[in-house]
Order: sequence, then C-alpha cells, then structure tokens
Amino acid sequence: MKRLSRLLAALPLLAALACGRSKAPEPSKTTLVRHLMGDPLSLDPTTSTDEPGVLVWEMLFRPLVGVNGKREPVPALAASWTVSPDGLVYEFKLDPKYSWETGAPVTSDDVRFTLEHVRDPKVAAPTWRAMFEDLAAIETPDPQTVRLRFSKPYAERMLSFTIPIVSASAFEHARDAAEVVRHPVGSGPYRLEAWETNQKLKLVRRDGPGNADARYDEIVFRVIPDGSVRYQAGLRGELDEFRLSRDQRKTAEASPDYTAHFRTLRVPSFLEVLLIWNCRVPFLADPRVRRALAHAWPRVETVKNLYPPEGGVLVTGPYAAGAPENPPDLAVPSYDPAESARLLDEAGWKPGPDGIRRRGGRKASIEMIHPAGSPIYLEVIEIMRGAYARIGVELVPRALEWAAFNDRSEKGESEVQFASRVWVPPNLDPYPYFHSSQFAPAGQNTGFYSNPEADRVMEAAQRELDPKKRLELYRQVARLFAEDPPADFMWSADQYWAMSRRVADVEVTPLGLFHFLQGPLGWRPALAAAR
Repeated sequence: MKRLSRLLAALPLLAALACGRSKAPEPSKTTLVRHLMGDPLSLDPTTSTDEPGVLVWEMLFRPLVGVNGKREPVPALAASWTVSPDGLVYEFKLDPKYSWETGAPVTSDDVRFTLEHVRDPKVAAPTWRAMFEDLAAIETPDPQTVRLRFSKPYAERMLSFTIPIVSASAFEHARDAAEVVRHPVGSGPYRLEAWETNQKLKLVRRDGPGNADARYDEIVFRVIPDGSVRYQAGLRGELDEFRLSRDQRKTAEASPDYTAHFRTLRVPSFLEVLLIWNCRVPFLADPRVRRALAHAWPRVETVKNLYPPEGGVLVTGPYAAGAPENPPDLAVPSYDPAESARLLDEAGWKPGPDGIRRRGGRKASIEMIHPAGSPIYLEVIEIMRGAYARIGVELVPRALEWAAFNDRSEKGESEVQFASRVWVPPNLDPYPYFHSSQFAPAGQNTGFYSNPEADRVMEAAQRELDPKKRLELYRQVARLFAEDPPADFMWSADQYWAMSRRVADVEVTPLGLFHFLQGPLGWRPALAAAR
C-alpha cells in the first residue's frame, strides 16, 4: 500500500510536467529602470537640447548616421554613404528595414523634411542649424537615396549627420507644436507609452525586423532630481543605474548589500564644466574683468577637493580634457588675487567703502543662475562667492528648477550661468558656441561673445580638411580665448555610476555611457539576475 500511495501522490506532478511540455509558461517582462535629473522639456529631437530629453529621445529616434564610442561614423538609418573628392557632395543609401511607429517606411523624404525643418529660422534648432548653414541642395532621386550638396567643405561634416531624423508625416499632420513635443513618432526600437510629468516616462519595445536592438520589453525613466533621493532609490532596488557622488561611492562600496547587487563603474565624461559670462553685461564686457575673475579662485585645490581621491582634470579652453585640440603650451589661469585686483583697477573698477568695487556709480555685482538640487553646484558657488568677495566683486547665486534654468540658459537671459557642456554630437568645433553669428536664442552663443579674430580662425578651421592644420587652428582659438575669454573654462571629471548586476553588455567608452551607438541600446538583461 505504501508503494501505491507513492505512485498516486506522483500523478499530479507528472500531469503538471506533461502540461508544461504542451504549453510553455509565459515569459516574464524584462524592464530596465533608468533615472533622469529632471523632466524632459521636449521629446522633439530637432529642438531638444536638455540632457534628460536627449537620454529619452535617443531610445525613440535613429540618426541618419551613428557614431561609436571612438567618435567614428557607423551605419544607422543610412546603411552606406559616399563622399565626393571635394567634400561637397554626400550620398546616403537608407536601410529599408527601418520604419516609423505607424508602420510607414523611413524614406528620403523624411531626411529632406528634417534638414529643411532645422534650417527654418522659425524653428528653435540651435544644435543642428549651424551644421547645415551651407547646405545648397537636397536631392531625393528615390525613397532610399538622399544626395546633399554643400557650398563649402566642412571638416567635421560626418558628425553633422548624427542628426536624428523625424517623420515628415507626423510633423505635417500634428495639430500643434505640443503634439510632437509630448507624443513623438519615432523610428527607434522603442516607443513612448506614457509620460507622467515630473514622475516617470515609460517606453515599450517595438516589433519588426528593424528593432532587433531592443533588448528589453520596456524601459522606465524615473525623474529624480535630488542626488540623495536617487541614491536611496537605487539602494532599494528601484533603479538599475544611477550616478554616485564621491561620498556616496565610499559609503556604497562598504555595504555588502550594494556590492551584491551593483557594480561601480568609473565613467569618462565627454563634458566640460564652465561659467558662461554674458558679454553684454557692462561689468563683464571688458576682457580684463573676465580674466580677473578667472584668477580669483583656487582651481587646483577646488577640483582636488570636489572629486576625491583622483580629482578632476583642469581645462584651458573650450575642449574636453585630454582632447588633442587643447594646446600643450597653454596653462590654466593661476590663482592670483593680486593679479585680479590689478586687472580690475586697470579696468576702472575701484573698491568702495563696503569693499565692493564700483565704476561710474555701478556696482561690481553679478547674478549666477544654476540648476537647483545639486550639492556640487552649491559647493562650487560658495567657493566662487568667497573668492570674488575677496577681490571686491559680489556674486549673487540664483537656483532655478530645471525647466526654468534651461529656458533662461538657452535664451542667454543670465549674467553668469553655471553650465556642464556635453557635446551631442561629439563635435568639439567651437563655432556653434562662440562665433558671433550664433547669438542666442537662434544659436548657442548664450554669452553673446564676439571676437573678429576668433571668428576668422573658427571659420578657417571649418574649411580646413588637413587634420594637422585644422588641429593647429583649433589650438589657436583656445589661445585667443585665453586673452579674451568668453567663459571660465573649469574642468572635466570622471563620474561614478552604480550599475545593476542584472544589466549586461554595458560599454564604457571615452564618450562615457551615453550618446553613441550602441550605448544603452546595447544593454541587455543578464542571464543570472542579482535580484
């Protein structure tokens, strides 16, 4: 009887196994949870310039040509291309496997529309407009072929073609501008399913032969501006990736729970921290004043204290640290308050009875705008405020929420703005940011800097196709900026990132973790999940 009982007890198990063979269980959804520093201002990739927006729309739209982590062009919507010997004619063959969310194919007409759109002076597309100022003709002989003719050569032209292509039909049939901002129609492997303002955005995987690079069923972006809140959410397992401050990293790596579920990545940052001066402000119009401010604060000590243990890397001009465009013979501004005082005296700004300098009844006082919620901004601002006060200059910081800061920043509505410039695309050409033809809001020269000699050299660098000669022209620009600075170029610094062990194939490149192909599109669920 005992043997029979065992046999009868086994029957339900055998039946269950038989059912399992006949009908496989439904696979569970794979979800990647990422974070944003703020709510995207727009998901229209032709006009969006804020970092949260870029991180999202890179999942929704494909560029004409991609760029890898070494800043080299790679196929994207265009499977192949040719360039004429004189560098004036580019012909692209589109890959027919790519389609819009509507199911319609991506065609040469969409490329034509995108380029005409960003060249329209009524469209706020400062990132892309300067790159196509000399576009003379767009030819679309068939749906898969685009031929672009330019009036002059441009050395960094291939990086211009990293422009994300938008749907001509979606824009032409949109009820208003808000529709393409909040409800994008993309060609990427994901589509936007939901957007809860200041809370989260949810992207879902698209089916189809062109979307094999979608490794997750869904991607959720959580909006968490505060670094400490973000850190706690990460420790609770609510994020698969999050940025770590130096202090957070030290605490996290001492925690067995953190190390069991996350790995820490040291990530190069293809960015530069800088103070952009508004040269239209009377106090800042004189280059001697701007040089005085650059000499006023101890940058070597500051960057060492801000980024322990290795410190950041000080920069001498408008290029990322370590880039060959930086002149090897150019030194960073020394910490020399006496030189600051001498320059201010020479410019006519004399100390008043309260210690603040004045000239013609005007007070040496400047307002600095910065994004709210970042401890490192506050720490740097306090250093700057104290340093400026010692040379008789009043600094008035003004913290703004992300949307307000970005709006004022793009319009050049500030006296001084604290900025982190991320090059998207990774083009170090200083022309879009400092040429006098690029004043905000139409362009990205938000400090309204104008220097005829610098303009001439930047124009020459754009036309110079010889890499060695172009490199020297870029270095010449940096030397001119040292004498007549448009900004206080401060530093680049590696960042630390917590990455869940549930995420595999994360590539760390000289560009960092983002803004290249495959980038986050190449991340995939790890076979053995840590949670």
